[in-house]
Amino acid sequence: MNVESKYLQVLRSIVQGIDVTQLTLGDRLYIILWEYINSYSDFMKVRTVCTHCLESIEPMIDLKKLEKVELPENFQQPYHLPLPSGGSVDLRLLTVGDQIEIEKFPNTAESYLFKWARSIVSDKSVVEMMYDLKKFGAKDLATIRSWHEKMYHGPDMVTKFQCPKCGSEEEVEVPFRLDFIFPDGQALTDTFGAGI
Repeated sequence: MNVESKYLQVLRSIVQGIDVTQLTLGDRLYIILWEYINSYSDFMKVRTVCTHCLESIEPMIDLKKLEKVELPENFQQPYHLPLPSGGSVDLRLLTVGDQIEIEKFPNTAESYLFKWARSIVSDKSVVEMMYDLKKFGAKDLATIRSWHEKMYHGPDMVTKFQCPKCGSEEEVEVPFRLDFIFPDGQALTDTFGAGI
């Protein structure tokens, strides 16, 4: 229930000179992946099913070979985003601090609006922006969500590999999970158990 706070503790122990709550989510993922590679292993097993032979497989993914997705060169915040309804909003990227607040927010029918309201740059409070977002049409909300997807940056967690059973080229998404900062069980023994 407090995974964001745990990630924050780890970031504070490895990053110096900046307020880690101001890191974007893409930068956070890049740092945590870097920490995993340097503390544990360059490789991670990912469980998937080959779309060609339909066999269950666990390829070893080389995390150092993940591509890096960068923001557009002309990116600026706040970003003025016109909406399909004719209105507009000024947006900024979500940060680690935003994720901490989102984690604390009560789980209600409107809690998904809290996330997007935090990304809107306005003189209004986040709660006021939530009420405004309730009045937005579905296309306007989808446009805001789409902007955040388009502005993803950090490691590209989708990578190619060769199926060990049929040899076909496949794609898999490397999941962002807690064992990036504290591997245990099979992930730990896969990396360090051979020498014991």
